[in-house]
Amino acid sequence: MFSMKMLPIRTIPCGPAGQCATFIRSLTLGAVRASKKAEQLESEEPAAEDVPVTFVDDDAESMEEREARIATLRNKSRLLPQHRNMLNDTLPYAQSQSWIHETVKYKRMMLGRYGIDGARVDPRICFPTKKEAYEKAEYDRVAFPFSLKQMMEANETARKEKKAAVEAREVEIARKLEKLDQWTSDLNARMEKKEAEARAAKERKDRLVEEVRRHFGFKVDPRDERFQEMLAQKEREDRKKVKEAKRKEKEEKMMEKLQKKTAELEADIDVTNEQRK
Repeated sequence: MFSMKMLPIRTIPCGPAGQCATFIRSLTLGAVRASKKAEQLESEEPAAEDVPVTFVDDDAESMEEREARIATLRNKSRLLPQHRNMLNDTLPYAQSQSWIHETVKYKRMMLGRYGIDGARVDPRICFPTKKEAYEKAEYDRVAFPFSLKQMMEANETARKEKKAAVEAREVEIARKLEKLDQWTSDLNARMEKKEAEARAAKERKDRLVEEVRRHFGFKVDPRDERFQEMLAQKEREDRKKVKEAKRKEKEEKMMEKLQKKTAELEADIDVTNEQRK
């Protein structure tokens, strides 16, 4: 089947007779080995997978083997079989390859993804067992102890309470806004009063300092001890005057109240006497 081309033997001049005999012997052994190799290659038949498609005997190959071989040659994606199955929307593994493939969760997932025929799983596995149903009911009883009606009623009550709190807050804010003007005027009055008191205190201080200076008849350092003593004395006298003025003002107010009260009592007595007559 394979032809071997023999190269022409070149005549090599040799020297001594021993060297020529050795050279001829090596050529003879090489030719014998080459002929044996050619006979061995002719006697061996190449395997079907090693021979190109054009050299495969179609008669000696079944249709299934031919289709499988063509599909193998057609697959140029180099994807793994399971990945190619997933790409073709078929079950990745025909047989379980891991303990995960035997779990209920995995089988349910395969059934939901590939259907009853594609997943090769009993559809009854999707329904819970008695143990699972009991555990689910127990979990629902502990996690959700109230019925739907009770939860709706509680939600409605909470909504009404929240609405009532918002309305009460709005009423309180409106009531306070009505008093905002009064509060603002009161605040301004207090601020003006404090400012007036501060100005009066400053003016009184300046007046006392000026009186002390006039007492000495010459300019004195305010840090001088004599100045400080005289200033303290003037402040005491001024406080006495202020206190006395407040006392007199208080007495005058009390007298006015007493006079008013006395006038009211006299008027009541006169009315009573007239009624008796």
